[in-house]
Amino acid sequence: MNIHMVEPLNNFVKLPDHQWESGCWAIEESKARDLVGGEIYFHKKQQEPSFFGGTITGYRIEEDEQNHKKVVFTLQYKEDCRNVRTDKNGWSKRMKIITLE
Repeated sequence: MNIHMVEPLNNFVKLPDHQWESGCWAIEESKARDLVGGEIYFHKKQQEPSFFGGTITGYRIEEDEQNHKKVVFTLQYKEDCRNVRTDKNGWSKRMKIITLE
């Protein structure tokens, strides 16, 4: 599975070994688990091409009060996850999950 997300604030944290963490997302943990190994694409707006993305290498559940139980993805940046477009169908809550066949 791959996921496209609207992220207008550039809420990313650089980690060691060319890894990054995304901001916090309201997504079920079971879906987050299924997305590991897939691609993640970040867009400023739904109909704009992605500006950042990569391969999802893991996730964690945020425990702080403000973002309690939200998912933070860990990803390995990939150049070919930039400038990717997706159609307007299938978006929900600022994200779009694509199941690969």
